[in-house]
Amino acid sequence: MNFLKEKVWRENRTWTDIFPLTLGLAYALLFVGVIISNILGADKWGYLFNSDPDVVTFMGVYANFFGIWLSVLFVAIIFKGNRPMLKCLVPEKKSKIVTGILIGLLFGFAFNSLNVAGSILLGNLKLSFNAIEIKTLIGFLLFVMIQSGAEELLARFFCYQKLRRRFKNPAVAVIGNSLLFLIMHLNNHGLNLASYFELFLWGVLFSLIILYFDNLWACIAIHTAWNFTQNIIYGLPNSGKVSMYSIFRLDAATNDFFFDTGFGVEGSWGAVLFITIAIAILIIIFKDKEANDLWEGWTDPYKTNAN
Repeated sequence: MNFLKEKVWRENRTWTDIFPLTLGLAYALLFVGVIISNILGADKWGYLFNSDPDVVTFMGVYANFFGIWLSVLFVAIIFKGNRPMLKCLVPEKKSKIVTGILIGLLFGFAFNSLNVAGSILLGNLKLSFNAIEIKTLIGFLLFVMIQSGAEELLARFFCYQKLRRRFKNPAVAVIGNSLLFLIMHLNNHGLNLASYFELFLWGVLFSLIILYFDNLWACIAIHTAWNFTQNIIYGLPNSGKVSMYSIFRLDAATNDFFFDTGFGVEGSWGAVLFITIAIAILIIIFKDKEANDLWEGWTDPYKTNAN
């Protein structure tokens, strides 16, 4: 027991911070969030940006994640023991928010576009221009950020921070929330072997960004730009779903190293390779950097009642 206290977990840990319960709580917040979104009628918010019922319905797929923001933030705010989590969402240096969003959007767009360009160069992907509708694009960008941000709140804000609070070794939090991120997508259409690796590796990459830079907004922005670029700009499947509106339209495609016809770019080994390279670069560059740990010396004000 002394070894566990000294090397594995913190003495002031809480009983809800073990992985099975953390995973269960995350799923509970997800389902509560969906219920809240249904009550708020989030699936109809798209009419603020477009009058086509089919486009609005697809916007609703993203907008329905709004309630998850409310459920997760409620749990973080209402329970005093969880409030330190808010520091990665609202940092002392507000410039980190702007910097994280700008760099994240650029990185997510470039990362996805590399795979698209690779598939086009191989002659296996053909796109044609469809239309640019500024108001519709603004709506999709907003709703995609809601969806991507909700997943980051569940995985990197909630699950990662709870595991980081309990275990001294950050690898537990990195791997644990990455598994959650993978599990969250198991019901998606068109999953293949590469997509399983890709989803888990995204979780690892985002976790390292939190670990080294303490910037949740960078994760949200990368996640948003990846989904928006793939689905709304290029008109490709995003987790198996194709948008009813996109700037470009998919004319023809076959499976190759950079693209999968069922799951899109994120179902390709090219995506797995690029994400693996990014992870390796971060680990090599920052291996000697002291990990961000807002839970060091933390004392649970509720003893064992933080949720």
